Amino acid sequence: MPFQPGERVMGKRLIPTILIAAGVLLAVTSAAYWQFRSAIDNPGIADVPETIAGLSLSQASYGLDAVSEVTRLHEKSFPLSSGTAAMYGQSGEMVMLWVTGTPAQPLATKMIADMETAIGKTKSPFTPVGVRNISDRAVYELNGMGQKHFYFQSAASVIWLAADEPIAEITLAEALDFYP
Repeated sequence: MPFQPGERVMGKRLIPTILIAAGVLLAVTSAAYWQFRSAIDNPGIADVPETIAGLSLSQASYGLDAVSEVTRLHEKSFPLSSGTAAMYGQSGEMVMLWVTGTPAQPLATKMIADMETAIGKTKSPFTPVGVRNISDRAVYELNGMGQKHFYFQSAASVIWLAADEPIAEITLAEALDFYP
């Protein structure tokens, strides 16, 4: 039966709708990718406390400098959108805190999983002690380099904490409070 004037043809309306939807999806994807690349290429500063375990912030690197330090330490590049490497106190009683932010929470989750795997498989200076569940959050504990080390996730951030034994537990408690 031939097409009659006034009759609706489904395909003629569906194709423009599909093309418009594809264009919107492409524009949104392009904008998201541009924002992702901008965050990775120009990492910001990750927040750190002014004091931890009674020790004052004594030295820090921020943004690109901190991200470069993390990359150097791991000999691997990560998609990081922010970073701060902070040192508290002096020798004898010292805390180091590395905070890195990722553009999205799943990336931080993957980084934590990759860290756990790498520490278990490589010649790492760290000896895994175990994983604690604190407030429904996995906190990985290690020993090494004369200190206790902890790492955990807070939203889209990954936190690594190194503290001298006598202040390790209070440092961990304060870090978990600061990074809920």
